[in-house]
Amino acid sequence: MSNPDGSVRLKNSRRNIISGFLNLLVATVLPFINRTIIIHTLGSEFTGLSDLFSSILEVLNIAEFGFSVVIVYYLYEPLAQNDTDTINRIMTWIRKVYNLVGGAIFIGGLITAPFLTRLIHGTYPEEINIYIVFLIYVLNSGLSYFLFAYKETILVADQRKDILSNINTGIKISVNLLQFAALLIFKNYYLYLIMLVVGTAVSNLWVNKTVNHRYPYLKIVNHAPKLPKTMRKELVGLMVNRLSNVSRNAFDSIIISSTLGLVATSIYKNYYMIYTAVVALTSVFTNSVQASIGNSIAVRTEEENYQNLLDFSLLYSWIAGWCSVTMACLYQPFMKLWVGDALMLTERDMLLFVAYFYLINMNHMRNQYIFGNAFWWKLKWAYLAEAFGNLILNIILGKLFGITGILIATILTIFICNYLMCNDVLFKNYFKHENIWEFYKQQFYYLLAAAVAIAVTYLLCRNIESIVLRGVICVFLPNVIFYVMYRPCSRWKSSMTYVKRVLKIR
Repeated sequence: MSNPDGSVRLKNSRRNIISGFLNLLVATVLPFINRTIIIHTLGSEFTGLSDLFSSILEVLNIAEFGFSVVIVYYLYEPLAQNDTDTINRIMTWIRKVYNLVGGAIFIGGLITAPFLTRLIHGTYPEEINIYIVFLIYVLNSGLSYFLFAYKETILVADQRKDILSNINTGIKISVNLLQFAALLIFKNYYLYLIMLVVGTAVSNLWVNKTVNHRYPYLKIVNHAPKLPKTMRKELVGLMVNRLSNVSRNAFDSIIISSTLGLVATSIYKNYYMIYTAVVALTSVFTNSVQASIGNSIAVRTEEENYQNLLDFSLLYSWIAGWCSVTMACLYQPFMKLWVGDALMLTERDMLLFVAYFYLINMNHMRNQYIFGNAFWWKLKWAYLAEAFGNLILNIILGKLFGITGILIATILTIFICNYLMCNDVLFKNYFKHENIWEFYKQQFYYLLAAAVAIAVTYLLCRNIESIVLRGVICVFLPNVIFYVMYRPCSRWKSSMTYVKRVLKIR
């Protein structure tokens, strides 16, 4: 728990990346199989209903406000200094907050339940009671807040997110196997949902036991600490950040369901599921270095951290660009194999999903420095502008152009509010001595490289029917293009040096 040096941070990052990828593989493949079984045995209305209820619960989870993110930030210093008294006081406070959040979710779910049919355009599955199904979702969402979920924060702050990933991997494998049985053997959708609740309970109990063993000094103190004024501000800022995230994700499904119906919601969410899987893949890198960056901000200079941001941005842009190319070339043939022509979006909407993906990834590495500096309060206006701008444009453009309009609304608000406005705040408040236009010059060169790689590879693959051949082309061609375009960049050598250190290449 002492202040880690560079080698320890590197070791933690490497360990988190490995466990994160394994967890991602399990969290992507098994739910995908589950969704496939539901589509082909019960129908798209069931997946659409599940998507709608998950989105409603995401809205109700605004009550969490992002407290855990703030707590991780405030745990960095006492963990580094072995200040067990401060750690215990902070953990006591977050425990009380989580109990309140869990109660708020249960109450919000009960208030929402009577209005469910108004959020569904057209028909819904008659063979199940949608109110019982919804209440099971509410139970699953609220339960973890009463079962030690707050203890996950200390593992994240201590750069041991790999432990959480390993626990989640084990639980997800078990739960999904039981769900397979519920669908294929018993053909019982209620039993399928109950497995989610059981998995949530076991996961939280496992985390509790692990944390108690690793941090035996943890105990609940008599009085939770009075929060510093700065922390209260950051909590409000994170609440607004959560609102913007919900407006971008959950509200899309709710609006589609209420205007186009459950099948349209299912179609959109099928594409969104692939999108989120690839975002999760790229996020393994950023999440794994998050605690290391937070520690680096605390102990290194602004100039050193800015140079690290430039190095990380080059590497991350390559990863995001390659994933964008692969999505553009493989999205449609994969969806055709998976769900068939009847449940596919147009080529235009697919390419909008790709643009959505690349744009959101332009923010991810920069966000680590926003999180590390706890700038949520300073970003409140950017978050509010994105939240309300996206919601209003979703309603207007969604009614005019359907799913196409909703995707365009999301892309516009991400670029203006989440990218431009947030960059401005970060450079004005932390990278004060750096030139933001040099940063933009670098970023838009990477965007140009991605656009070239997408255009060349997409046009080559367009008349190729074989998804395997398309995949082979996507492995080699875009990476050659990126290598040729990235190699002249000023950050090339220092970025490659970091890669060699992570991979232990001399």
